[in-house]
Amino acid sequence: MKIRTKIQWYSILFLTVMLLMLSALVAIAFFWLSLQREQEFLEEQAQLIEDNVGLTSRFADIEPMIPDDGMVRIYHGKENAVSPFTEEEELLALETKYVSEDDFELSKVDGEYVLTYRLPVRNKGQQQGVIEVSQPIESVIDHLVMLTVVLLAMSLFVIFISIFASKRLATLILKPVSIMSRTMVEIEQSGQFKKIPLPDKAKDELEQMGAAFNRMMARLEQNYYQQQQFLSDASHELKTPITVIESYASLLKRWGKEEADIQEEAVEAIHHEALRMKELTQNLLQVASKNNLSIEKVEIVSLCRQVARNFSQTSNRIVQVIAKPEEVTYETDANRFEQVLIILVDNALKYSETEVTVSIEVSEEALMIRVQDQGVGIPKQDIPHVFERFYRVDPSRTRSTGGSGLGLSIAKSIVDSLGGRIAIESEVGVGTTVNISFLIKF
Repeated sequence: MKIRTKIQWYSILFLTVMLLMLSALVAIAFFWLSLQREQEFLEEQAQLIEDNVGLTSRFADIEPMIPDDGMVRIYHGKENAVSPFTEEEELLALETKYVSEDDFELSKVDGEYVLTYRLPVRNKGQQQGVIEVSQPIESVIDHLVMLTVVLLAMSLFVIFISIFASKRLATLILKPVSIMSRTMVEIEQSGQFKKIPLPDKAKDELEQMGAAFNRMMARLEQNYYQQQQFLSDASHELKTPITVIESYASLLKRWGKEEADIQEEAVEAIHHEALRMKELTQNLLQVASKNNLSIEKVEIVSLCRQVARNFSQTSNRIVQVIAKPEEVTYETDANRFEQVLIILVDNALKYSETEVTVSIEVSEEALMIRVQDQGVGIPKQDIPHVFERFYRVDPSRTRSTGGSGLGLSIAKSIVDSLGGRIAIESEVGVGTTVNISFLIKF
């Protein structure tokens, strides 16, 4: 069953039940109020008889006080005879009852409902008899039946109207869902990302759901195009070393056996490009990987000093570490943290000729690490893009340094996974500073 049909049937069923319950309550309230009114009338008549004629047996005295179509019976003591006064013979079939307390009784005689009130009569504390006043309440029953018919007719009319209203309600409720469903089908058939047209501001839950769908589509579209761009860039990056290897392999095949110089040059070039491909594929795998983190307590300062020593030895450049305080313990993934440092220090050494500084500071809220160089710097318009995959500020310069354009992208991905933030400050001709911050959790 479709949701639209369910909404229609459930709304009609709910409305029907509510109308029936309301009609029943109205009918019960009407009957109870009408019965109260009849009881008050009979009570007044019995009191009137007691006050005016007492326990008389004369019909002439009682006749003016007999209710229309009703009956009055006088009980002359518990053991004495009963004097009935009525023109309705069927009422004589009512059970006689001598009571000591006034009461009401609803009984049925010849298919008609009769309400009876009995009033004990006392003189100086001694009960002398009972005045009984009875009257059919068929008018109340007739009015109750008429009211019930009217209520049922009105309920049927409202239910009939609700059938059309429920269709409109279902359409109104499911409109965003229907649009979303059609949009999904169109996306599936066309392969293109589409959004649901919505007002400027989502007002209700359904429109908010549509807005969430649009945000999801935007994110999926962005991820899709990023994936396509990644594949395109990766193919482009791999194309160059493969072309070089292919060219030198052809050269080696044609001339390498005869000329040693060509053989040595070709082997060296192929080896160099193979190393570049190895590094590139490792970087690509690093970007695409979702490895679990191994969190442990790490002494940050000693780790930074170790990375700095390694680069100082291999590059014959000064990489100094400035730490305040001298020992900082932080819970993180040591291997990932070290990889970020290696990427940043390596970049700083590539694009500068003077010393590189790694600063470590601890505040009440965060652990701050800065990698600073005094190199060529990055133009202001390029800074927002430096964390994008394969982005190069100067492609020719990057080629000469052997970079793949993935280092900063990998660094940002790792820092994000560790719960930190990374940002770059740079000025052309002055240098670049990479700032990394982690919230304190010592």
